[in-house]
Amino acid sequence: MTFVRRVTLQLTPLLDLMLIVIFAQYMEVKMVAKQEIDRVAGERQETVEENEILRQRVDQWETQQQQFDHAQQREREQLGQVVRELFRIPDTTLNKLIQPRSQTETGGLSSAEIAELKARFQKLANSTGEQVIDHLLTFNEMRKQFDVWDFYLNEDGTLQITIGQDRQQVKSKVIESPETFVEVVLQVRKQFPPTKNSILILCSYGDCRLSHRLAMTRGLPSLAERMKNDGQGTQTFEYAVFGYRPQPELKP
Repeated sequence: MTFVRRVTLQLTPLLDLMLIVIFAQYMEVKMVAKQEIDRVAGERQETVEENEILRQRVDQWETQQQQFDHAQQREREQLGQVVRELFRIPDTTLNKLIQPRSQTETGGLSSAEIAELKARFQKLANSTGEQVIDHLLTFNEMRKQFDVWDFYLNEDGTLQITIGQDRQQVKSKVIESPETFVEVVLQVRKQFPPTKNSILILCSYGDCRLSHRLAMTRGLPSLAERMKNDGQGTQTFEYAVFGYRPQPELKP
């Protein structure tokens, strides 16, 4: 005779255990979520406090910067007023300064250029201090775009060249012909290569012979063309003849 043994599972205790596990997991997730919320809230508060500190520092810096800007503005205006007075030159004095630079066979300023120069003096003399400073700053920024070479023809016919970033002065041999002038300048250029793509050559002369002045002024176009060709068209050369100037000091 065969007996069948039945196995009975008690589901209630298992259900209770499962509910306990689920509840425990829920409480753990809730606690972790609360901790994360508290952490984010704390970081957010720290960020708010840091932003407030930064805002206060920015406000303080802006106030100081405004005070500094206003102080600089007053100094610029005062300096501009002083410089403006320098341009208040009587017409008789201005004529004495400009007329010796009038255009001659060896170069100089034309009648139209002299008239424009006088007009500029008059305009600057009537400008505000701020406008005068802006004019000087504009001129300074323009000079930053050029290599400026100063040529001065001495009484003995030698050429005094001020060149390079350190404004070094070089004295050449006697300029006897336009070819000699070009040769001398090209040799100096090898020693002091241009640092910018635009070169401005400013020429003046002292109590030298006419032949020496002609050698310089007639050699300038050939020099500019030669330097442009040597630079393969990547550099531009401009020149201006200012005319007579008193003998400058030669720095050692």
